[in-house]
Order: sequence, then C-alpha cells, then structure tokens
Amino acid sequence: MRKHTNKKMHDLTWDDLEAWAGTKIISRGTSYQKSGYVRDLAVIRTGSLLAWVRGTENYATTVSMERKRLSSDCTCPYGGTCKHAVAVVLEYLDQLQKNATIPVAEEDDERLILLEDESALDDDDDLPEDDEDYDFSIEDDLQSTRADVASSIKKKSKKELETMLSGILKDHPELTKELGFAPRTSGKKGCDVLVKAVTKAIVVTSGKPGWRNYWKHTGYTPDYSPVRKGLQQLLDERCADDVVRMGEKLFVRGKEQIEQSDDEGETADEIARTMPIVFKALAKCSLADTDKLERAVDLGLRDEYGLCRGLDEFLHRTFGKKTWSDLADRLLARLKNMKPDRQEDTFFRFYRRDNLSDEVVRALENAGRTEEALSLCFQEAEFTGSYERLVRKLRKAGRTAEAEEWIRKGMKEFKGKLPGIASSLKNALREIRQQKKDWPFVAALRADDFFEDPCLKAFEDLQKASEKAKVWPKVRNVCMTFLETGVHPNGKSDWPLPDTGFEMREKPRREKPPFTDVLIDIAIHEKRIDDVLHWYDIQKQRANAWFGSHRDDEVATAIAQKYPERAIAIWKKIAESYIAQTNVGAYGEAVTYLKKARKAFDGLGKLADWTSYLACLTEANKRKTRLVQMLNVLTGKPILSK
Repeated sequence: MRKHTNKKMHDLTWDDLEAWAGTKIISRGTSYQKSGYVRDLAVIRTGSLLAWVRGTENYATTVSMERKRLSSDCTCPYGGTCKHAVAVVLEYLDQLQKNATIPVAEEDDERLILLEDESALDDDDDLPEDDEDYDFSIEDDLQSTRADVASSIKKKSKKELETMLSGILKDHPELTKELGFAPRTSGKKGCDVLVKAVTKAIVVTSGKPGWRNYWKHTGYTPDYSPVRKGLQQLLDERCADDVVRMGEKLFVRGKEQIEQSDDEGETADEIARTMPIVFKALAKCSLADTDKLERAVDLGLRDEYGLCRGLDEFLHRTFGKKTWSDLADRLLARLKNMKPDRQEDTFFRFYRRDNLSDEVVRALENAGRTEEALSLCFQEAEFTGSYERLVRKLRKAGRTAEAEEWIRKGMKEFKGKLPGIASSLKNALREIRQQKKDWPFVAALRADDFFEDPCLKAFEDLQKASEKAKVWPKVRNVCMTFLETGVHPNGKSDWPLPDTGFEMREKPRREKPPFTDVLIDIAIHEKRIDDVLHWYDIQKQRANAWFGSHRDDEVATAIAQKYPERAIAIWKKIAESYIAQTNVGAYGEAVTYLKKARKAFDGLGKLADWTSYLACLTEANKRKTRLVQMLNVLTGKPILSK
C-alpha cells in the first residue's frame, strides 16, 4: 500500500465545510468521526475518498473535490450532503495528520457497485434526516408482497379467479365502473348500490376525529378520497339528486368531525376538497333554480370552517333576475323573523344576522333591486352596526358625503369597543380624502395614528402624506418633540394640520418618554448614527427597559461602519449571552453574531485580536463539546494543521 495525499483537501477550512454541509451536519459528522464510525477509508484512483460509515447499517460513502467544490454520494436515505460524508472528510484529514497510509480502492470495490446502484434512491427527498430511525424493510416487504401476489394469481384457475373477483366487487362495489363492469344507467334506479356504498363511506370516514402531534410527527387525517370517487361516479351516472342529498350528510357529519378534531385544518381541507362535487351536482339536480340557490346560500350560512369550496363558482352561474328576486323575498322573510343573538356589545352580537343580510343584499342586487339593497344596508347599519358594508355601498354609488357621515357615526360607536372596525372605517375615510387629493386631512389622519401608537411604520406613513401636503418639516419637529418629551401637539398654534374631529385614544405604553425604541428606529431609518447610539445608551440605562438581541443587533449593524469597535462589543455580548444558556440551539445563534464580529475585526485589520478572543472563548467553554465544534468553524484556518 502506498500513502496517498489528496492535496486538494489539504487546505479545507471549517468555513469551507460549513458552506458545504451546514453547522448541524458538521456537528453530527464530527461526532460520527470521533466515535470511530468511519471504516476502511480508501482513495479512488480519480482522487475521491471512499469509506464505510456505520449507521443503522453500513453505508458506502464517497466524497470528491473538483475545482475547489466538495461533492458527495452515499447509500443512506438523506438527500443532501450527509453527516456520513462529513465524517469521511474529517477522518481523511485526521489520517493525514497522523501521517497514516491510506490505500487505493480496487476498481471492483463492493462500495462502488453499491453507489452505482443507488440512483433509484435519488428521489427520496422526504425521508427523515436521522436515518437511524428509518425502517428500510417497508419498501422491500411491499415489493416482495407484489411478487407473491402475481405468482399466486398465475396459479389460480379461471373459475377460482371468477369467484375471487365476484367477492371483491361485492365488498367494493365502487370498483365496478373502474373495472368496466358498472351498469350504464340514466337515472336513480341503477345508482342504489353505489349510493349505499358512498353513504357508508361518509359515515365511516367522518366517524373518527383527525389529530396531529407536530412534535412527534404523528397523527391521523381522515381520507375522503373514496367519498370523492363515489360522489363523482354518481354524478357521472346522472344521479345528481343523490349527490346533493348525500352532500348534506357529508356537510353535517363533517362539521361534527371537525369540532372533535385536533389538527391544523387537515380534516377540514379533506372535506372541503369534496364539496365542489356537491355544488356541481346541485347545478344539475331536479330542484327549481330558486331552490338550488337557497340550498347553496343555506350551506354557506351554516359554514363555520371554510368547507363550502365551490360555492362561489356556483353562485356565479347564470340565474335569471326573477330567480334572484324570488330568493331575495325568501331571505327577507327569514331576516324579518330572525331574533338577534344575546351577546350584547361584542363582535358576534349580530353575526348571524349580518351574514344573512349580506346574502339578501347580494340577491337584491342580482335581481336589479339596487335601491332596496341600499335601503336594507341603511336599516341594518342602524340595527346591527354594520357600518362597513353601508360605507362600501355608498362609496360604490358615488355618495361619498353620506359615506363620511356614516364613517364618523361608526367611529364614535366602535372606537373604544371594536377598534378593528373603527380602524377599517378610518381607512375608508382616508381613501375618500386621498381620491379628493385632500393631503392635509390625509396627513392629519396619519398623525392621529402616530400619536395613538407611535412606531416607525406610522412615522413613515405620516411622512409620505405630509410631504404631499408640503408640511413635513414642521410635522416632523413636533413628532420628535413628542417622542422625546411626551408633549402632544393638541391646540398648539404651530401645528400645521387640520383637526380630524376624532377623539384620540393613546395605546398604553410600557415606558415613559423619551420613547427610545421608536427614536432608535427612526434614527436608523434616517441614518443618524450618533443619535442611534445616543438613544440606545439611554435605553440601556433604564432599569425597567426591555430590549433583546434583535434590537441590539439592529443597532450594531447600523453603527458598524462608523463605530466598528462598539459594534463588535455589542455582537460579542449577544453571542456570550446565548452561550451562557448551555443549549445547542442557542450555540447556533451565538455563532451567527460571532461571524458578524469576525467580519468587523477583519475590516479593522485586527484578525489577530479576533483569533485571541476566539481562543479565549473556546478555552472558557472547552467542556461544551458541541459549542467547541461550532467555534472551530470560525477559526478560518485549515482543518488539517500544518
């Protein structure tokens, strides 16, 4: 055996390795290499590395380097650069460090043969990263089972096969059409068998709640595909009435199932994917058009979970004005007899009534009864407080003066109760004034927002409007005074914007003026570096001040070019706070900020100081093995010491 030296890998640094594999994979690969999992390391005649790496089984792994770029191939199921490949590189460099002899692999090496056959696994991107937990026997068992079935079928007589097929079709009648045995019927009579099968499928599928444990990646989602196939087959067989009837059962049982489920909407999505077939059947069923529309609207009104996929498409079908008018009359009768929910002063006080009145308005408008629709909006706004809908309709009709009156009325009613509705109405008023190019008033509305809840976004919005009103310098001065002292501009003679007429409600703040958080954000936005540091230092001096790594990092990034030493100190402090948590996830965060510090050291020409600091940090934390592995990545030195 001769000693082989791959000079291309001699100068690999931890940075190179991290760019190739990532910090997490490096950590795992290092652990594998130190545990002695790499065996029979060899070099292929092309210069690539080859080895066995122990996992659930022995994996053949090869690593090559061409044009300073690492690449790897492995028989493990992980689709990207894996820990086995990293372990091979580290073992190779370790052997070179020890001046060990590395053999050249034979051309017929078993590992090379395995790697050539591995192309079939290239699409297994969804397999778990921790291959030790993966059961490779499943696919083998399936393939073995298929082979056994095929062999068994060949041994059966014609009579035996006929008996088997008859039994299968008896137990699974939904397969009759797929296999070419379904009767071609033109009405309900021939659908009875399939109706029973689909009804059973709905009952069985909706009987078990869905659930999901996202930490353990386990759970159950009901599979409604048999129901979809059955309903679609019934629709194809012109049994639309049956589909509509079963669609009601699906909807009711599906809602009950969702209420019992504990997942993130997967169960609801399965049901929603089935409902378009029901709405297609509703369009083709024997009901009168008005009855079809009422049935569709009724489903939508009862839908609390977004199940009625396909409803909008159905409602956009062509129905005559007479049909819509008849529907409107039916819904108006419902509205007249409806009693409000007993939930005073909450958003849900008239929730059901507002939903129904929305459908009445839609029906009236589609029937050409637009004045009645608008009249109903006025009536319901007085009754339920549905100002947003009335304002939309008035704006659409070009009656903006009336829209503004109702906006102010709604703002007065909802300002302290339902701030979301109040904000929506205020946005509508701002849009009206923007269309009129009344920029002073638009700026005044933006100013109200800023003084109620000062933040950078509100400041920027106010700046844009004030610049169009040509009053920004004065407005800015007042805003900065407010942030520094808390003094509001109400009643001041030098305030250049009109009074909006709305009573302001300031958001409770955790700090007294100066509002350093906002002042820092604005200073960063305006690139006033000295002010950034000024307000940051004041913020830090406060005993009850709240600020975290994100704020510190923003400040360090903003000042890095002008005050690099100060930025380095901030990044070091953030990193050290993460290291103190003694948590592998926190170590990764620490490395992120240490990289920024290293770049700043480099910019100052003080890499020697960086090296000294990193060495001290490593020595102080030498018992934290995972952290030391990550810190090694930051050295910038070749992994193989000279």
